[in-house]
Amino acid sequence: MSFETYYLHLIFARIPSLLSSDLILFILPALTISILFFSFKIMFFETPKLRKVK
Repeated sequence: MSFETYYLHLIFARIPSLLSSDLILFILPALTISILFFSFKIMFFETPKLRKVK
């Protein structure tokens, strides 16, 4: 088994234990709010400058 396969197996083997913990109740809303905040920031405050059509 290669090193890459070994480490990927270690990482993905621990994901179900991370998802079943109570920490997901805090991570998911924080992630959702941060994505909404950054998308609104890009849409309304940092709009791309468009050229006028001649």
